[in-house]
Amino acid sequence: MARVDLSDYGYVNARVRGMRSHLLTQDFFMRLVEAPDYDSIPSIMDQTIYRREVNEAVVVQPENPDYDRALSLNLIASFRKVHDAIGGEGHRLVTILLSKYDLLNVKTILRGKQSNATPGEITNLMIPVGSIRMDTLENMAQQREIRDVIAYMAAQQMPYARTLLMAYPAYQKRDMDLSVLELALDKYHYSSIMESLRGRDKNVDMVRQVMLGEIDMRNISTLVRIRGQKLEDAEVENLRIPGATLSEDQFLALHRLGDIAQLVTEYPDPRYRKVLEKALSEYQEVDVVAFDRELEHEQVRRAVAMSNVDVLSIGVIVGYIYAKQNEVINLRIIFKGKMMDKPQAEIRKDLFFIERDTAEAA
Repeated sequence: MARVDLSDYGYVNARVRGMRSHLLTQDFFMRLVEAPDYDSIPSIMDQTIYRREVNEAVVVQPENPDYDRALSLNLIASFRKVHDAIGGEGHRLVTILLSKYDLLNVKTILRGKQSNATPGEITNLMIPVGSIRMDTLENMAQQREIRDVIAYMAAQQMPYARTLLMAYPAYQKRDMDLSVLELALDKYHYSSIMESLRGRDKNVDMVRQVMLGEIDMRNISTLVRIRGQKLEDAEVENLRIPGATLSEDQFLALHRLGDIAQLVTEYPDPRYRKVLEKALSEYQEVDVVAFDRELEHEQVRRAVAMSNVDVLSIGVIVGYIYAKQNEVINLRIIFKGKMMDKPQAEIRKDLFFIERDTAEAA
């Protein structure tokens, strides 16, 4: 029997294109939006690759199905299938792409401990597709307090542990402000990733561009949130995640403007200016969330566009990962909207679609 070279992008990308063909069309989403009520969801979703998870959710809790967890389980299965399908350098790069879920899972555990959530409530939110295994996440969630979680991570020699240990005294000094620990995690996460993405290989560069976009998105969001606050330069600089397009001087200069409209007008990277202008036009209606939303949409656009750069590159995988994430976000918006009996127009307004050939979708 012929051996399959798992480091070959041609093989794995053929599988990913097959998975991409099951992404839902915009027309299908409109059918969900126009469904008569929340109880209609299972019958409509029965025509999709989500049917097993959705039906199981109904069987387990007929009166109140956990559709959110059902969507997470499908996402986990999809990403694991991609991760397991590729070897060599491609496997390493996919691990990096999915590492944001490691970061998210650690933050979720810390937030759960801060809010006195039960271990079960915390683990129900886990998306174990990165390097941290589910059994490790469950053990972390079982710890009593945040300091116990950090001690467990240190005992297991987990990568994030040293950063959290170093940040913990500042967290205590700031009246247990969790943002101190989360910022430390973000800085460590992105610095270690960017350090591992050196070189001129085209696939490495694609993943590097995705990570740069994530850092830019975080830094712009921070600037919007701290606008008008009287902070010392050192405090402002501490909030910047290094490694992307904004230098320390540019970050400080934008903060000193104080005015959100000026921040948009004078943002130095023209690639983001149109995105920020659109967010500004929605700012009065939805506040700073408009900026997060538009920046996230731009990140999805750029990532999905990589699918068309080279069919024998990691761009196909990058595009699928972001398209799948966006699909799950759209489904959550619809399910929540239906549960709250929101008007169809209001639900539709919150959805975001990447234009693509509908012949590729199921």
